Amino acid sequence: MANPTPLHPRQTKRSAGDAAGRDGPCALPRVLPVSRPGRCAAAAGAGVFDQVAETDPFLSIDIFRRHGACIPPHPHAGCVVATYLFPESTTALRCRHAHGGDAVLRPGDLLWLEANCGTVHADVPESARGTVRGVRMIVNRAGHHARGAPAQSVIRADAMAHWRDGAVDLTLICGQWGEHRAARADAERTTLLRFDWREDDLRALTIPCDGRRWLALIAQGEAALAGHALRAEGGGAQAVLLPPGDWQLAGRAGARLVLAGGEPLDAPVVYRGNFAARDESELVALTRLYQQGSMGTLPPVTE
Repeated sequence: MANPTPLHPRQTKRSAGDAAGRDGPCALPRVLPVSRPGRCAAAAGAGVFDQVAETDPFLSIDIFRRHGACIPPHPHAGCVVATYLFPESTTALRCRHAHGGDAVLRPGDLLWLEANCGTVHADVPESARGTVRGVRMIVNRAGHHARGAPAQSVIRADAMAHWRDGAVDLTLICGQWGEHRAARADAERTTLLRFDWREDDLRALTIPCDGRRWLALIAQGEAALAGHALRAEGGGAQAVLLPPGDWQLAGRAGARLVLAGGEPLDAPVVYRGNFAARDESELVALTRLYQQGSMGTLPPVTE
């Protein structure tokens, strides 16, 4: 095998007690460091990586932009890979995994890939001249469904909840927000909500005290959240970790913000080479399975 270990190794360790007391009633919103992904030269953008002590259950979340380039076959295990395309994307993605998954992700759709015990995954744009832009979340599932088969599904844009609140258009991509529920019931505890400002607007944002951890990323334009100014320039992004409470949210016309919430696992995790494991020995076992070909292979697309 040309690459006997997963590409782009990176390591994140988190102890079981890291999150205890972090988001109590006296917690304050705080800005999270944002970096650009180094794992794929075909992707441009920025997000939150390798900060699981702060962002559990999210191993990473980023705003990406790709023009005419595929993401070649690569492995995932012990995590969910959720990919959402913004509606203004100008092409679709064909998303395959080695255990039979083959779906076309159109602009405005969400792909939800449960990697479980491990699979090889690839994205290929339908048009080499098109551009895709969106959000990718890697959600920790280390130790959960370890023997489950990989599975993927697509939530179509027209199945999502869309509503208008004043000068803001909201889209519930997955999960739940207030009385709104997404089409995918098994993803209910992982929420992704999109805010789009048609005009300048100021409002209160209530983060529920329901055991989930929340973070916001600015995807375009300018906004201010809980006293922190956010601006997306040149493909960059800024992020804020939000504890429960009522926070002031303001946005300029044309701004876009995404809000992600998930239930922390509060358990040790080692995340390296796209594998999420409970400890080093489990990581070694996953790496061995990949090297032995147990996670499958993907033949080239010939159509």
